[in-house]
Amino acid sequence: MSATLALRRGAASARGLGPGIALAAALAVVASWVAGGLGEPLARNPVLVAMLLGLLLGNAFACPDSLKPGLDFTKRYLLRLGIVLVGFRITLHLFSELGIAPIAIAGVELVTVLVVLRWVGVRVFKLDPELALLVAAGSAICGAAAILCVAAVTRAREQHAGIAIALITLAGTLALLVYPVAFVAGFLPGLDDRQFGTFVGASIYELAQVYGASFAVSEGALNTATLVKLSKVLMLIPLLVVLGGLRRRRDRATASTTPIPFPWFVLGFVAVMLLNSSFTLHPQARRLILEFDQFLFLMVMIALGLTTRLSRLKEGGVGWRLLGVGAVGLALSSTVAYGLVASISARGATTETPAAESAMLASTGGRLFSSSGCDKCHVPSLRATDGDSVTLFSDLLIHDMGPALDDKIVQGNATGADWRTTPLVALHTRRRYLHDGRATTLRDAVLAHGGEAQVVRDRFFRLDDGEREAVYRFLSAL
Repeated sequence: MSATLALRRGAASARGLGPGIALAAALAVVASWVAGGLGEPLARNPVLVAMLLGLLLGNAFACPDSLKPGLDFTKRYLLRLGIVLVGFRITLHLFSELGIAPIAIAGVELVTVLVVLRWVGVRVFKLDPELALLVAAGSAICGAAAILCVAAVTRAREQHAGIAIALITLAGTLALLVYPVAFVAGFLPGLDDRQFGTFVGASIYELAQVYGASFAVSEGALNTATLVKLSKVLMLIPLLVVLGGLRRRRDRATASTTPIPFPWFVLGFVAVMLLNSSFTLHPQARRLILEFDQFLFLMVMIALGLTTRLSRLKEGGVGWRLLGVGAVGLALSSTVAYGLVASISARGATTETPAAESAMLASTGGRLFSSSGCDKCHVPSLRATDGDSVTLFSDLLIHDMGPALDDKIVQGNATGADWRTTPLVALHTRRRYLHDGRATTLRDAVLAHGGEAQVVRDRFFRLDDGEREAVYRFLSAL
C-alpha cells in the first residue's frame, strides 16, 4: 500500500514538473532558432538570446503558478546536469595545464568583491546590511545559488533574497552581453581565448552565464572558464562555514544549526572528467552529448529569465541605490579579474619568450602575428626534452577548425573538422596551403580557419590592408 502511494506521489510530482520543463524546452528551441538567424555575434551566443527571451516574456507576462515547479527544477537540477556533462569537454591533461594562477585569481577576486562590495553597499548606498551581504555574495561567488545558500545560513529575509537574485540576474545578463563582444572587438587587450576564459570564470556570476560568455568565444575559453568557475563554487563552502559560525555566536540562545550545503554536482563533474580522460568516446556520441548539454543551458537560461521579476528591484524603496550597488559590483569584479589576468599574462610573456623567438617576432608582421593571437596555436618554438627550443610555429595539438575544413572523415577521437596545427616553418617553400592544398594564397588559407580559430581569424581581418600585408610578408619569410 505504501509503495503504491509513493508511486502515485511520484507520478503527481512528475506531472507537476512537466508543464514548466516543456515550456523551457520549447522556448529553448525558439531561442536557438532566433540566434541562428541574427548573424554575428549573437549567432555565437544562443545562451544570451535565451536569457533575453526569458526575461522579456517573464516580465511582460505573469508566470502561472502551474509552471513554477518545472521552471525551478530546470534552474536547479538541469543546470547541475549540464555542468556535469561539461566534463566531457575536459580531460586531466587540460586540468593540469590550467595551473594554480587562474584559481588564485578567482580567490583574490572573490575576497575583494565580497568585502569591498558589502562595505560600499552599507556605507555608501545605505542598504540594509543583510541585503548588502547577499548582493556581495552573489557578485563574488556564483549568483543566485550563493545568495540562497548564504540566506539559508544567515536566516535572511526571503524578500531580500528575491531582490538580490533579481539584481544579480540583471547584472550577469549585461556581462554575458558585453564581455564576448568586447573581447572579439579587441577591447580586452593582452588576453587570448583561454585567458578570457579565466577572466569570465572569475568575474561573471551565474554558471550558465559563464558557459554562454565563454562558449561564444571558443572551446578553449569554455574549458578554462568552467574549471575556474567551479573552483569558486567550492570556495562557497568555507564562506558558509564562517558565516554560520558568526551567526551562532550572535545567537547563542538558539540551539539549532543550519546544515552547510555541499555542491555535490562538482563531484559528478570530476567523475565525468576522469571518465573522459580514461576512455575515448566515439566522436559522434560525444557530439550528441555536447549538443544536448548546450540545450540544457538554453533551458536553464529560459527558466531563469521567466522567473526573474525585475520589478522586485523597486521593493523596499531602494531601487536606484540597489542599481548603484549592482553597477559597482559589475565594475569591481571585471576590473579586479581583468587586472590580475592581464598582469600575469604580461609577466609570463616577458619571462618565457626565448631570444630566438623574440628576434623572429620583432618585425611589424611578427608583432601583428602575435597580437592577433595567431601564435597561440602556431607557437613559434617548443622546448625539447634536452632543454633546447625547436622552431616550428605549431603547438602540435589537434583543434576544431570549423565547417570549412571539415572533410567528414572520422579517425579515432578526431572528427572531420579536427586538425593538428600545421607547422609554418619553411612556409616560403610552399605554393599551396592547407591539408589538401586547396588554398593558393595565404589569405585564402587564413579565411578557411573557423571553429576554435574563428575569433583570431576575425581579429586578423579587422587589420587594415597594410597590416595584413605585413603579416603575409612575415609568413613568407619563415
